[in-house]
Amino acid sequence: MHSKNDFNIENYIKALSTYIPASSMVKLKKAYKAFTFTKHPKSTILENRQLNDSFCILICGTIRHYTIDSNTAEEQTLRFTLSGNLLCQYGTATEATEYLSCLSECTILSVSNTILAEIGEETNLRIYCQNIIKENLELEVALLRMPPEKRYIKLCKQYQNIFLTVPLKYIASFLGITPQALCRIRKRLLITP
Repeated sequence: MHSKNDFNIENYIKALSTYIPASSMVKLKKAYKAFTFTKHPKSTILENRQLNDSFCILICGTIRHYTIDSNTAEEQTLRFTLSGNLLCQYGTATEATEYLSCLSECTILSVSNTILAEIGEETNLRIYCQNIIKENLELEVALLRMPPEKRYIKLCKQYQNIFLTVPLKYIASFLGITPQALCRIRKRLLITP
């Protein structure tokens, strides 16, 4: 009997076959690993530097990426990864100070970068991954330059169901505002015709 996550993993592997020839798909199917993490309050599933040797896709669940301010010890939400998206690492293993935590039960599909490099040389997969990372970075930079209300609107357009899976305090942290300010923005936008 197959679980729902097995079905999702097979769907993602089939989707990757668009970028990978059949000969490389055999190698990929043998090399991938799937991990399931459960939601725990205040749990860090892994540091971002642990992703540096893997290509990861979040099959199901929601992950919050955050950093900890060394002066105040407060967490600052950097971004979210939702089901079906790449778990992207930015920076090098030595400079990475990003942590990841599950906001729901998560299944991650992981392939070592060594295998990916072998496959990527023969395919368009590397270009596909680079484009996704570029789009994520462009969104984050655009959000930094906008006033809070515009950041909120862009976030709602980009991640339509984010409020169903992510607590408001993390969304407020991501937007760089307090939870109270987020509530005022939401209320103001609901009233505005």
